[in-house]
Amino acid sequence: MRSDSSAFRELDTLVRNLSDQLAGYRRRALSAEARARELEQILAGMSGKLDEVRQQVEDLQGGRDAAVMETRTLQAQLASARQDLQRAQTALADALSRATPEAQDQALAEENQLLRQRLGEAREKAGQLTERMRFLRQQVSLGVER
Repeated sequence: MRSDSSAFRELDTLVRNLSDQLAGYRRRALSAEARARELEQILAGMSGKLDEVRQQVEDLQGGRDAAVMETRTLQAQLASARQDLQRAQTALADALSRATPEAQDQALAEENQLLRQRLGEAREKAGQLTERMRFLRQQVSLGVER
């Protein structure tokens, strides 16, 4: 009987140890289930927020796309305005260079030179016409018919 009673004690110890382990496993399982429910509630609350965040991201992307298009338009307008400014500055510099007394004197000198050249050409033609008239008068006075 002794061997039976020691076996029985050993079996009893094993059953107690297993009971303690099972109780620990049960506590851990209950704790894990509670934590899982808590996380499910958090996720349920976050899924609504996730949808909100997704909508905000889409809105921001749409706004960004519009801003990019507006930026491109403004850059094109800026380039055009810079070209207009460059043309205006060139025209102003031209006008200012023509407005100086030296530039006016130079323009007048060029015009005088051209007028002198034309006057010389006119004198030459007048001389040719005078010679022709003289020739024709001589011919008329001599009575030569044509």
